[in-house]
Amino acid sequence: MPELSVKLTPFEIAVFTLYLATVIYIGFRSGRKGKESTSAFFLAGRRLPWFVIGFSLIASSISSEQFIGEVGWGYKYGMAVANWEWLVWPAQGLLLFFFLPVYLKNRIFTIPEYLTRRFGRLAGSTFALVCMIQYLVINLPLVLYSGGFVLHRVFGLNLYLAIWLLVLAAGSYTIFGGLSAVAWVDLFNGALLIAGGLLVFTLGLFAVDGGFTAIVGTGERAHLFLPADHPELPWTGMLAVAFVMGGYYYSTNQFITQRCLAAKNVWHGKMGVVLAAFLAIPLGLSVTWPGLIAYALNPNLPHPDDAYPYLIQTLIPVGLRGFMCAVLIGAIMSTIDSLVNSTSSLLTLDVYKGLFKKTASDTHLVKFAQLSGIGLLIFGGLWSPMVGTFGSIFSYAQDCWALMLAPVMAVFVLAIFWKRTTTTAAIFTLFMAIPMLLIVFLREKTGILASYNIFNLSAIIFVVSLAIIAIISHLSESPPPEKVAATLWFPGMLRPTEEEVKLGYPWWKRIGLWFSLVVLCFTIIYAIFW
Repeated sequence: MPELSVKLTPFEIAVFTLYLATVIYIGFRSGRKGKESTSAFFLAGRRLPWFVIGFSLIASSISSEQFIGEVGWGYKYGMAVANWEWLVWPAQGLLLFFFLPVYLKNRIFTIPEYLTRRFGRLAGSTFALVCMIQYLVINLPLVLYSGGFVLHRVFGLNLYLAIWLLVLAAGSYTIFGGLSAVAWVDLFNGALLIAGGLLVFTLGLFAVDGGFTAIVGTGERAHLFLPADHPELPWTGMLAVAFVMGGYYYSTNQFITQRCLAAKNVWHGKMGVVLAAFLAIPLGLSVTWPGLIAYALNPNLPHPDDAYPYLIQTLIPVGLRGFMCAVLIGAIMSTIDSLVNSTSSLLTLDVYKGLFKKTASDTHLVKFAQLSGIGLLIFGGLWSPMVGTFGSIFSYAQDCWALMLAPVMAVFVLAIFWKRTTTTAAIFTLFMAIPMLLIVFLREKTGILASYNIFNLSAIIFVVSLAIIAIISHLSESPPPEKVAATLWFPGMLRPTEEEVKLGYPWWKRIGLWFSLVVLCFTIIYAIFW
């Protein structure tokens, strides 16, 4: 690949340096009380307001994986890649109306803690193990590698030096202040992310001859849904992305749902999800459409992953490139800090305390979490070069996610909706997730199952997992109803909680009203670009 490095002016370097100083200041200032207790360190004292939750959800979910990989896929395939941002509202609805009420009712610290209450300690510990493997082998190395790739291409830094600079920068305030530091930094980075993305979109409208119509393109590139026989993005696979992958990502993923668990109250937790759903509209313009813009400007780039560095080099005017570099690094750091905080939460609360140190003090647990955070960052930095062995950054992420999460999502769906689901069935299916990661590597290196679309394969594994859970549950002893009652969803959870009624929220603050507007907005978008 050619080197698409950008030489920043002294003013742009100053802007970028100011950004780094601001982030570190926000992180250390907001996290200064984060070490007082486990609640303060892991859940920000359950004090997060809805707007912080919403922006933090967005900032944590977008990183260099999207700015390099998703933009690259947008460059290669067109509009259909926007489904990763615009077809998440069904998954957000699952979290909002079904999973989150159950989680908040049980006042859990981590998602594995829910499985511990539903199925026992072994189930919770197994899921914690699955999550840590996922975060350490997939997410954290991916973000560090692709972030280092960005710094390498934009600043000309050595790739591995860039990776370790990210480890140091994001790790400092995260390890110091816990979730409070992470969430408030994410608010700042999330606002930058939306602003920077819309800037690129607007500049692209003026730079491309033919404007919006030319950017959208023609044929398959202009549609959100592609034929069922499309090798990469069939519409059937997009449904799997919406409900299976998206459902897992938003409803059972610790580093996303942790913000909702830290909400001031139920309303703030739910409204944060609604805000994130609205922000998905400009988010699609920010992280998918740049690929379409790059293709309209130059359809002959040597590699799709070069699309975003190419835009910074050719589209962003001198004087603004320092700001855009800050947007990129902000997205990267927000994902790194979230992953480290969430993984250390699982390791500390579900593994260390849950299995070995049940009577440990809050001070001891916070110290262990900080030390484990350092170890996790070091491991992620060492493993990250493995990501470079895959052909596409975004492809690596999606392949790993698609197969590994399908059995897990099946467990959670039946855990909250079917009281007959047994511990044996849940644990067996959770363990299925681990060898799925091996299939991804074998598929990449040997071609096994390569003829099957990865997203369709995810849907098949999900359905098979549901069947396995049902069969094993019928063959094993049913759990006592009184033991599982508190962990099940019931229709009454759709009504406003007693807490919401007492606080007297008027009709214009009703969650159902605002989420209905979300659905309406996306219905219009899909009616236009289906």
